[in-house]
Amino acid sequence: MSSCLCTSAWRLGRVMAGFDRPRLFAAFAALITLTTVVSLAEAQISPGELHSSHAFLEGVDNCVRCHSPQGNQLPDKCLECHTLIAEQRRTGKGLHARTEYRECVLCHVEHHGRDYNLIYFEGGEESFDHRVTGFELEGKHAGLKCRQCHRPENIRSQSVVAAKNVSLERTWLGLERACASCHVDEHHSQFTQACGDCHAASSWRPAAGFDHSAARFVLRGRHVDIPCDKCHVFQTFVDPPSDSGFVRYRPVDHGQCSSCHRDPHAGRLGPNCTDCHDAAGWGQVRAESFDHDRTRYPVEGRHITVPCDKCHGARGSTGPLKFASCSDCHSDYHERAFARRDKRGACEECHTVQGFRPALFTISKHAATDFALSGAHLAIPCEKCHRTPEGYQKFTFTSVECLECHRDPHQGQVDRLVAVAGCRTCHTDRTWSDVYFDHSTTSFPLAGRHTTVACRSCHLREGPPQVTEVRFAPLSDRCESCHTDVHRGQFAGDETGTDCARCHTPPAWTQLHFDHTRDASFVLDGAHRAVPCNKCHPSVSDQTGRYVRYRGVTTQCAACHGNSAGGRESKS
Repeated sequence: MSSCLCTSAWRLGRVMAGFDRPRLFAAFAALITLTTVVSLAEAQISPGELHSSHAFLEGVDNCVRCHSPQGNQLPDKCLECHTLIAEQRRTGKGLHARTEYRECVLCHVEHHGRDYNLIYFEGGEESFDHRVTGFELEGKHAGLKCRQCHRPENIRSQSVVAAKNVSLERTWLGLERACASCHVDEHHSQFTQACGDCHAASSWRPAAGFDHSAARFVLRGRHVDIPCDKCHVFQTFVDPPSDSGFVRYRPVDHGQCSSCHRDPHAGRLGPNCTDCHDAAGWGQVRAESFDHDRTRYPVEGRHITVPCDKCHGARGSTGPLKFASCSDCHSDYHERAFARRDKRGACEECHTVQGFRPALFTISKHAATDFALSGAHLAIPCEKCHRTPEGYQKFTFTSVECLECHRDPHQGQVDRLVAVAGCRTCHTDRTWSDVYFDHSTTSFPLAGRHTTVACRSCHLREGPPQVTEVRFAPLSDRCESCHTDVHRGQFAGDETGTDCARCHTPPAWTQLHFDHTRDASFVLDGAHRAVPCNKCHPSVSDQTGRYVRYRGVTTQCAACHGNSAGGRESKS
């Protein structure tokens, strides 16, 4: 508006040049009055200066980007830019999804200046009722300052971290409710992430919710009074020990008393203290104590924990028992699968009395078979490969190829590519997720921003969340197969669709090689070169939303400049 007034003043000055001095003064007085009235009118239209984050919306031409003539669309217009809030409302999660907080102006007020705080907390942010977020502050949490939790390093939401124009130091979004999202796992994955099973918000210690009777080692007798750190020692990460470490809770060896207690008998009476003692007190010796080592069959290993009646019967028979071989007491778990070996499948070849597992069939012995273990296979329990759905052990295989054990998640889509090397064409036995594939060997070499896109963004098959198959073929290489045509087909050909590459490049959507003089029917020259695009190409609405109109825009001068403007011909 000010530019129009300056032009009018120049023209008025030229007209007044021929007037006498009194009339000239009167004309300038009228001009000053007119300028003041117009400035006041513009001030009445805008209630005040916008915040610095909204400064790009300053000016009367941008009012409708936030406001509507009906005055009832402000929240909807806010959500066009504030997509993180829109996502909360769509999913029904977070404070902004609550009905009573759907009106943005309850907490966010504009037109109070560049540095005005856009987030209003009645009584200050420390008085905010955190219960309305669905996460009530209890115990120690209630005494924390807001920014002790709401700080960048605690933000776990990738959509918030990746959002443009969002200050991680100032935002209240992005936190999760899981304890581990803010707190260090002091137990180093010894337990689940359900911290509340043992701990309370009022205090980390003691772990009032923990019940040792639910553990593998139930505390009985004198064990009840033993301090925790007598059994659960502080374990460091380095040698010699330092302050950096954690308390070892599991696994803690408790199979025998000697795991914690010194044997005062120096092994003369065997390791099974419970033959003579119980947890009520060391001095309370059982009258029926018995030293099995004095027999022809010293009880060792796991046999120590076997109840007497398992071998001797309910009446405690002391008659001759067969014990020359394991099969005298134990059934052949492998059903003679090793009967043809040199030792005819003797248990001692792979097992000891210390336990059926782990077997003595070492990795080096496995390397002598048709399938040497390497990579992630080294961490797989034996039964994952050697146990059948029916429950028996399988040690003979018709093939050692990947598909003998693994399901083909690609459902034959890549059979042509892996015909020679199989799964190893793209994968290794270290981890499935490390894929070594040269995309340039396909009909769609990756370039620009496409090189940073995760594979699943293009290849993830549509379906329920539990579906993990990916699509490799057939897969269209046209832009619109992955990207929405924001131009609503304005540049679509008759049969080929929209050729995005005419204007856009893979490095960035905004890096255009569009030349208005070369590619359009209206040559930009003169003052038109400085006119912003949206002056001629407005944002319009249809049934699916808003878009910018490029085609169908009139080139008649009068359409923009009024009937008084001169004409010009458009480029044909």
